[in-house]
Amino acid sequence: MSLLRRSVAKAVPVANALVPYPLGRYPCSLPKLDTDLSDYIDRRPISIRYRVTAMIEMSNLDEAWRISRLAVLDKYRVDRDTVFICNSVIGAMCSAKRYDEAMSMFNYFFNEYKTLPNMLSLNLIIKAHCDQGRVDDALHLYRHILSLSPGMETYRILTKALVDARRLDEACDLVASMSRCDFVVYNSLIRGFLDIGKYVRANQLFEQLKGKLPWRDYHKAIAIFNVSFMNYWFKQGKDEEAMEIFATLEQAELLNTIAGNRVLEVLVEHGKTTEAWELFTEMIEICDSETVDIIMSKDFSQKLTLPLDRFRRRYYPTMIARFCELGFMSEAEKLFAEMFSGEDFLPGPDVSTFRAMINGYVKVGRVDDAIKTLNKLKISNLRKLAIHRAT
Repeated sequence: MSLLRRSVAKAVPVANALVPYPLGRYPCSLPKLDTDLSDYIDRRPISIRYRVTAMIEMSNLDEAWRISRLAVLDKYRVDRDTVFICNSVIGAMCSAKRYDEAMSMFNYFFNEYKTLPNMLSLNLIIKAHCDQGRVDDALHLYRHILSLSPGMETYRILTKALVDARRLDEACDLVASMSRCDFVVYNSLIRGFLDIGKYVRANQLFEQLKGKLPWRDYHKAIAIFNVSFMNYWFKQGKDEEAMEIFATLEQAELLNTIAGNRVLEVLVEHGKTTEAWELFTEMIEICDSETVDIIMSKDFSQKLTLPLDRFRRRYYPTMIARFCELGFMSEAEKLFAEMFSGEDFLPGPDVSTFRAMINGYVKVGRVDDAIKTLNKLKISNLRKLAIHRAT
């Protein structure tokens, strides 16, 4: 699940809006954004939120940004929508790795117009800094909001970034400041120690945590920790020790998507195709899009035996994208056609799925089919295209 979807859209005041949020660079160094909003939008009664959402769905992020600027103006402001709109367009820019523009938008919405962000708004920028390797900038923003008791998502992002940067001492200090135990955060620490060869330290931390974990997360957390050790032994070339850990994992743990996906990922990464496939077939009824992405990432020798009829249709976009990357267009076409069937009241293909099909057709030299799919995309999104102002 994306960062954007894991958080509620309702804005929650998190700081004095008069104090600028630090972005790790001077505002004048960020991309210049056109702020002339005179007569930009037409008079049709279409909400700013719908217009922005439609443009994001169509991957027209420049237009989404131009429209979203209106959301913070008194004339167009809707309290329940404003921060959602700001977060949506910033999140979309971050997903597209257009980080500088995302920073400019954050500065415009929350520093210049004094809109009150929520923790999602701040986490998007913290993660953007971390994704660019700018961990110190992320920590600076974190310290700016420290008195507001950041949530676990903030600590997950920062701990992972510090571990990836091999700044284990700082990661330990950060984790020690947390108000409660979070197994995802601690797993990043365990993985960090294992990555630098400190097996004893990682194992000590593992043993200490057994008595601290909340009961509702205990079995899930233990499974996740075991997967980190399992991956460590594989990397050491000790497959037997790794598979011994795999054998100790209980069926209930493996059939939880959080733990199951991590186990599946390790098995696929280290070439344990048979075991990965067996686990995947057991998980298929409860799998999510990440599960599908993992199993289709490396080994495709058994792709024709994929039990497509047992998949939930909402994971079709992931499968279609993978099939198209590999040039398996007949398989992609079957799933693509099913998305137009109207069954289960699920929406048809989104723009990214259309684009995957078009790119797939071009890749295998079927240009005519690519053009037909492009025309179908235009028709499918006619309603969204109609929100543009006539020129």
